[in-house]
Amino acid sequence: MQGQQERRVFLKNLAMITGGVVLMPYVISCGTTPPVVEAMPEPEVDTAVKEVVADATAVPMTKPEGWEPIAYNTARGNMGFIPDTYLPDVNGPDGPLKHVGKHLPYQPKIDAAMVPAGFLAIMWGDPELGRAKHPNAPKSEANPTGHWYNSIKIRKAIDGEAEELKSVYTNWPGTEAGDNGAYAVSGGGDITADSGKNTVYLAALPAGLKKGDTIRIWAHCLTHGEYVDFLTI
Repeated sequence: MQGQQERRVFLKNLAMITGGVVLMPYVISCGTTPPVVEAMPEPEVDTAVKEVVADATAVPMTKPEGWEPIAYNTARGNMGFIPDTYLPDVNGPDGPLKHVGKHLPYQPKIDAAMVPAGFLAIMWGDPELGRAKHPNAPKSEANPTGHWYNSIKIRKAIDGEAEELKSVYTNWPGTEAGDNGAYAVSGGGDITADSGKNTVYLAALPAGLKKGDTIRIWAHCLTHGEYVDFLTI
């Protein structure tokens, strides 16, 4: 069910990005009159959501009503916030779950003792929503940049001014002196096991947040660009 929903979001987003109409194909046979083909109606999208997606270069401060992170981040990626080399995957049939969904945050179920006070545990690509889990990889000769999230910015999702903290991750699987972000491992064990998919990012939270608050997460994957979403803590 979730996969179908994500697919519908992708198709809605595709229609909004192209700004055109998708026509049903037909075959012309000799001596026959081609059937009349009616344009598919534009998908019904909440007006507020459509405005946010249409102006995806803007990052909303509060969570829009009917927020659809797959649609928003796909549109934003096509506006230059995802590398061109990754866009064929993002816009392909597996894009919503395996590529965009893989880069969206969720709060894992882990031992609270693993999370220092003032930090939030984040993973990327919630398998319960059918999304691929985000891998991590160290710098290497084959991949000199490595593959992990090198920054996570968190602010309370309110209109107007709000403190925003940026957690920095200079390396993976370890961190370097001066980094204010840290890692843990879901389930324990070796952080590099299973292509680093069990990596938990520990990101600094602004002061004054409490349970039930909604936060905006604006993060950057070294390999695949920027992604924005909202979580309720």
